[in-house]
Amino acid sequence: MPLVGVVGGYGAVGAAAARELGGGAALRIGGRDAVRAEAAAGTLGDRAEWTVVDATDPASLAAFAAGCAVVVNCAGPAATIGAAVAEAAHAAGVDYVDAAGDDELHAAVAALGPRPGWRAVISAGMLPGLTGVLPRLVAPGLTPPLRLTGWVGGRDRFTETAALDYLATAGSFGATFAGWRAGRRVPGVATARTGVDAPLFPGPVAATPYLSTEAERVAIDLGLTDATWFSVFDGDHLWQALGQGADRDPRERAAAISRAADLDLFGADPYQLVVVEIAGATGARTAAVRAAGASALTGAVAAVATRAVLAGAVPAGTHHAAEVLDPEWTVKQLAGCAAIRDVAVTEGLAADAAVVDEGVL
Repeated sequence: MPLVGVVGGYGAVGAAAARELGGGAALRIGGRDAVRAEAAAGTLGDRAEWTVVDATDPASLAAFAAGCAVVVNCAGPAATIGAAVAEAAHAAGVDYVDAAGDDELHAAVAALGPRPGWRAVISAGMLPGLTGVLPRLVAPGLTPPLRLTGWVGGRDRFTETAALDYLATAGSFGATFAGWRAGRRVPGVATARTGVDAPLFPGPVAATPYLSTEAERVAIDLGLTDATWFSVFDGDHLWQALGQGADRDPRERAAAISRAADLDLFGADPYQLVVVEIAGATGARTAAVRAAGASALTGAVAAVATRAVLAGAVPAGTHHAAEVLDPEWTVKQLAGCAAIRDVAVTEGLAADAAVVDEGVL
C-alpha cells in the first residue's frame, strides 16, 4: 500500500484530507506539534504513523518525504511556506500535491526542473481547484456564446491561519469587483451588496464580485464570453470584518476575522457551497457542491487529487489541479467523500437563480 505523507496533517485542511485518504493509503501525519500529530494519527487506524516535521526546515522535510509515494502539503500559512515542501518532494523523487497555491507557486515548482516521471499538482483545493473543475464539467455540449456565473461561500469557521493566508494573498490571485468580458478582465463590473438572493443558498447573503486568476484561465480555455464570480458571506460579521482594519497588524486583523466568523456561526450549522451556472445560446447547465465547510471541502479535493496521482492518471510535470483532473471523475470521487453533503449537476439554471444585471450586484 502506498505511503502518503500529509504535512500539516492535524490542521483543518490536512485532517480532512487524511480522513478521505485513510481507506486507500498508509498515512504519515506530520506537523511541528508532536502531541497533535500523534493524536491525529491515532484517529486514523493502524495504517497511520506520525512524525514531527517543520515545513520551514529542509532537513526536516527531507526526512519526512523519505519513503513516501506522495507528499501532500496542507500546512500554512501557505504564503510563508511557499515551495519549500515541493522542493523536498522533488529532491526525494516523491510526487507532490498542494491544497493551495496558484500562479506564483506553479512557477516556483515548475522551475525546480525536469525529473523523469515526477508529478506535481497544485491549487488542489476549493478555490482555486474545484472552482476550476466545475466549469469544465458543465460547459461541454453548450452552444456559444457562453456566460458563466459562479458563487462561492457560506457560513463557516475562518481559522487565524486561513485568515493570514487570505490577507497575505489578497489581490495576488485575482481582482475584486472585476469580471471577464469579451476575452479580457474588466474592472468594476459589479459592486458588493447585502441582501442578495444567490442561487441555492438558504437565504439572503452578502456577495462581493471577485475574478481569480484561475477564473481567467478557465474563461480562456472554455472560450467564455462573460464570467462573473461572487464571494458569498452568509452572515454580516465576517463580511464587515474583511473590509475593516487594513492598517492593523496582520495577526490582530486575522484574529478579528476569525472571531467575526465565529459570531456568524453562533447557533447555526457551518456549510460551504460552490455553484456554477453556464448559459449558452440554446441551453444552460448548473453544478453545485455543498460541504461541511471550506477546510473540509479543500481537504477532500486535495485527497481526490492525490488519488489521481496514485492511480497514474496525472502525467509528469507541474499542473494546476483543475487543468489536469478529469471533471466527471473528480466530481464522482467528491460525491463519495464524508465531508460532502450534496453534489448536483442539472440542466438549466438553478431554480431560484435570478438574472444579475450588469453593475447592479
